[in-house]
This record gives sequence, C-alpha cells and structure tokens, in this order.
Amino acid sequence: MKETYQLASIKDGKQDFTAIMEVLKDIHSGKRKNDLRLINYYHEVPVSYPISMEYVDSEMLDLKVNQAQAVVLSVQKQALLTSSSFPKELGVHAIVERVNVPKCAVTLGRFAYASIRAERREAVRVTVDERVEAVFEAVQEEGREPQILDGNLNDISLTGFSMLSDCPLPSGIPEQGTARLTLANTCLSLPAYRISNRRAESGNLYMFRIDVDRQADKVISQYIYNRQVEIIHALKEQFG
Repeated sequence: MKETYQLASIKDGKQDFTAIMEVLKDIHSGKRKNDLRLINYYHEVPVSYPISMEYVDSEMLDLKVNQAQAVVLSVQKQALLTSSSFPKELGVHAIVERVNVPKCAVTLGRFAYASIRAERREAVRVTVDERVEAVFEAVQEEGREPQILDGNLNDISLTGFSMLSDCPLPSGIPEQGTARLTLANTCLSLPAYRISNRRAESGNLYMFRIDVDRQADKVISQYIYNRQVEIIHALKEQFG
C-alpha cells in the first residue's frame, strides 16, 4: 500500500482531519453527492466494491463492504477513499480501527489527506509472484562490453517494470539500455530506460520504463490479465 499513496497536508493534521470528517458527514446526510469510493491495492490490483455508509461521528466511519474487500482490509489495516468532495487531486488515507470479515463490517478512523499515486499510473500494474529473471544491459562506450544488471521481476505493466536484485548498481552504467525477460515461455528483448533505484527489504529495487512492440504488448497484456485473475481468485478463496 505504501507505494500507492503519499500523505499530504493542506493546513495541519487536526484541521485536515476535521475537514475530512465534515465531508463524510455531509455525504452520509445527503448534503453532498455520494460518490465515495473505498480502494485497496492488493498485489497492485485495485480492489474497490460498492460500500454502504452506516454511521459517521466526529472521529469514525462505519461501513458495510464487500466480503472480498473486508478480507483485504483485515490484512492491510488501511484503506484509501476518493470523492469529488475532497480537495482536487487528493484522496484520503484511513486506518482500519475494527473489521469483522463474516459480517462485512469495518470501522475507519485517523483520516488524513493523501495523494494517490496509483490513480495516476498510465497502465495497470501487477506484482510478480513467481520467479521471473530479468536482465538489463547497457553499453557505456561503443566497442566495450555491456554492463549487466540482473535480478527478478517485482512487478510489471505495459509501460515499465521493477526488478529486485542483490547486485549494487554498476558504476557508470548508462540509463538507456535493453531489458530481457521471459513471460509465458516467450523471450522478450525491450528498449528500457532506468528511472530510479532504492534499497528494499530484500535487496535493491530498480525501476525501468520500457517500449513495447506488438508482440510484447500482447504477451505482457495477457500476463497481466492472468495475474489479476489469480490474485482475485486467491482473495475470494480466503473467505470460501
């Protein structure tokens, strides 16, 4: 979830919280349009079902939710809210105070404004659960051997991917190069541009933008679709 949003502030935490609660009260009472959405990102796949506002006071919001969403909320302990009544381009981050999965009931609190990065993504992204090797290579100077950075796919979309690697960034490796990976028994070689890198819990995380041709578009699109089906199926299995 942390990759999908960034907390934001308009005034200060207390005043922002009060403003958010006033909006939620107005939506619940019918003074404002009820376009409230509850969103979680489960393995990067958006989970958002219709919700029912049951009760709202000065600090908490009680909701009835879809059971699949209740399962995700019980695991992630947080959620994102969107509405046209919130300040432009901002959503709201909330902490799950209580959740009852069998009864599909959840209580949210500790609200704060948030910029929802995932809403601005150019393409659907999914996490990669299986081991898929990825290689990025780039030539520093013509005639020299390419420098190589390898690891395993962490997530992928039609516009880019991230890779987890034990390798530190090679000194002087160019940002522009070629990415090679195999999806659905198909070897892909794609023009790639290294966007950023940072430390992660399990190694170094490298982010790349890619250019896809027709074949790569078809292969990656099918992989993303299949992965989404797997993730949602696994989620539904958790509540039988």
